[in-house]
Amino acid sequence: MNQAKETTVQPGDGLWAFYEGQFHNTPIPPENKKYDHVTWFREIGLPDYGQAFDRVLRGRLTWDWHAEHYVLSFYGTPILPNRVYSMVNRKMNPNKHRIVEKPASDEWL
Repeated sequence: MNQAKETTVQPGDGLWAFYEGQFHNTPIPPENKKYDHVTWFREIGLPDYGQAFDRVLRGRLTWDWHAEHYVLSFYGTPILPNRVYSMVNRKMNPNKHRIVEKPASDEWL
């Protein structure tokens, strides 16, 4: 079984995933804004294609510098479960900035 890898994110962008009961997150490198879930999943051993990939609850946390809040986008569910929202907030938002949720379109993920 994969060990969950968690990294603290300061205001900036990050990817997250919830798979088989484990939460994973990583910052998006500022020099590589096109960093995506497929690339990241290959690096950490999560499914990176097909139906298994489609079943991974995943999203991104994007810092809106103008509004000074995060935009939490997600894919794989119409409504983000409270426990997953809480993990994203706790692990990726240490300074407790405001978070605005929005279901994501495919181009975000």
